Amino acid sequence: MMLFATRDEAGRPMIGRGSGVRVDRQSGHLHFLASRCQWPKAVSEALPGRPIATTYVRAADYKACQIKGWVLEARPADAAGRSRGEAYVAEQLARMLALGVTRMQLSSTLSDRELICLTIEPREIFEQTPGPGAGRRLTPEAAA
Repeated sequence: MMLFATRDEAGRPMIGRGSGVRVDRQSGHLHFLASRCQWPKAVSEALPGRPIATTYVRAADYKACQIKGWVLEARPADAAGRSRGEAYVAEQLARMLALGVTRMQLSSTLSDRELICLTIEPREIFEQTPGPGAGRRLTPEAAA
């Protein structure tokens, strides 16, 4: 599961779920996909130069991490991004259905329609798995 959080100029938080991500190994940038029609407020506040937080959760055991950074660019997903988003949504539906979550429950949270690609420059990584380490900043050595 992927989530993202932006905020408006008044500091009010906007949240949504992601529809896929690709890491550019050369630049270190994240290319995070989100549905504009599913999460219009959160996507509209993902403007270049603004902060963003993305959270990645493994549904089977809730192992999670959060990456905070800056939005570099927001643009409609290209064909490869759309394909990646469709594959991610299909994979997550299958995983969640296997865990007992119904398609109806997921219909309001997963979408591969009107995908926007947010290019993000990561700045900090945090452990978010529930328990004593939650919120701990990870160093590059600890994240490897």
